[in-house]
Amino acid sequence: MSDDERFAVILTRPDRYDPMAVAKALAWVRKTPLQDQVSAAKKGWGILAEHLSAEEARSLADGLGRAGLESASLPAASLVALPEAKPILSVEPGMIDRLALICAAAITVTSTTTKTVQEGPSPAQKLLSTGIFLTTGLPIKIGGKEQTVEKKQQHSDLVFYLDLIYKDPLRRLRVDAQDFDYACLKERRLYHVMGNFKLLLGDLAQAAPQAWRSLGARILLEGRPVHEMGYESLSDMEREARWLLTLKTR
Repeated sequence: MSDDERFAVILTRPDRYDPMAVAKALAWVRKTPLQDQVSAAKKGWGILAEHLSAEEARSLADGLGRAGLESASLPAASLVALPEAKPILSVEPGMIDRLALICAAAITVTSTTTKTVQEGPSPAQKLLSTGIFLTTGLPIKIGGKEQTVEKKQQHSDLVFYLDLIYKDPLRRLRVDAQDFDYACLKERRLYHVMGNFKLLLGDLAQAAPQAWRSLGARILLEGRPVHEMGYESLSDMEREARWLLTLKTR
């Protein structure tokens, strides 16, 4: 199947986006157990399929409609392709001009560090071994022998990103919340990244009411728990952005 012959199925109501509702509808349409569709629903981010024939896409969209989920089939080539993200370190002039979409995401990043440590008997165990030797004459070692070993430790950090996507022309700016100058907040500036990030997001959303907000952006603006977002990586945020931009330009 050529690119021109591929069709996609997308959800059409981002304000009602609910991965579990999507999974239930997909399970009903495909006649499979619910757990078989949960992963596809969560990773789809509104784009449920991209490699279907026209007939398959129409059939899936019709089935989802009967299951109570509003969707549409369209040529896969009409899905918006995101431009490369340009990192920015501070507020730039004209940041709200032609702003079409505000995407925010919190992602857990896990890193592993390796440390070399010296293992062996503790001072108390050494003292006990010496006492046994002096009492019995037997060289009994308590606590094992001394050795150098490598130990791995995992650290998890919650990091925040913001993508600002503009139309006419299509371009994308990216804010890495951990490496951004929040001087623009002036006297409101806080001593922690998450608080500053939420303030910046709120300012942008207020200044550009015409811009659509991603699920992550809405959750932060509404003060809801961050764990409700469901992003596992930046690619999840980018897939959602493709979906929302495609809807906005239809």
